[in-house]
Amino acid sequence: MGGLAEFLKKRWGVALLVAGMLAWASDVIGPGVFILVAAVAVLYFLLQAPLRCIALGRQGRCRNNAQGLLRGCWIREHKWQGLKALRGAGDGEQGPRTALLQDRQQMSASLGVAVGVISAIVACADFIFK
Repeated sequence: MGGLAEFLKKRWGVALLVAGMLAWASDVIGPGVFILVAAVAVLYFLLQAPLRCIALGRQGRCRNNAQGLLRGCWIREHKWQGLKALRGAGDGEQGPRTALLQDRQQMSASLGVAVGVISAIVACADFIFK
């Protein structure tokens, strides 16, 4: 059981989003509660999910551990450079697409943000039009 507890400790946002989606689909919670759940999950992916730093340095992208898509690693200059990398223009190594598709963890976090935002939009529409 230690493996599950460790997984939930590090990736509680994933579990929250999945549980929220299942609860909303089975009418256990309403759309208003699910909007809040989706917003918290999106914040988790942006600010706390265990990922790699995506700051661009002289030798390419930094590979240190970081937390969230927007935050950098322990290097002072890399703090919040994830935000800079995601809003940056350009193709190739400097573009935001490369930063998001750097490895499997970044792709998962990007997908989590997209699913959370889209789910919140659908829940808002459900809340308004129902």
